[in-house]
Amino acid sequence: MITILAWHTRKQRVTRMGYGISLHRFVDGEPEALDERVVRETLAPYAVEMGEDVEEMLIRAVDGGEAEVNVSADGISVHRFPTGGVVDVIAELANRLSAAILLPDGALVSSEEQRANLPDGLRDMAAVIEMTGPTLRAALRS
Repeated sequence: MITILAWHTRKQRVTRMGYGISLHRFVDGEPEALDERVVRETLAPYAVEMGEDVEEMLIRAVDGGEAEVNVSADGISVHRFPTGGVVDVIAELANRLSAAILLPDGALVSSEEQRANLPDGLRDMAAVIEMTGPTLRAALRS
């Protein structure tokens, strides 16, 4: 089950996911390299800190929510992210990369074709959703 941790700040209540998620692309059950250009183009408008190479960065969504993002050739991990605008950024990134979002107890994909490309162990645990911020938020909360 998903754990949601909440605490209060002086300005607003912030709800963060109590686990990390990762984005991966698969073809015929095998990991496929992510397009670094697409990663950079998608995340650059939200980057608070980003070096020459896109390995570690801090992103800030329009609503002020922040998340630490780690990028490698085969995946992107997002840790302890707020459930607001950062989720919109994650959904946009997953769409642009045609990537699956891996959760501790399953996977989220945007089409049956994506589900068919998952490895055998993930295929049966995957849910197909419309990959938008609001839909992804709802899926993460359920």
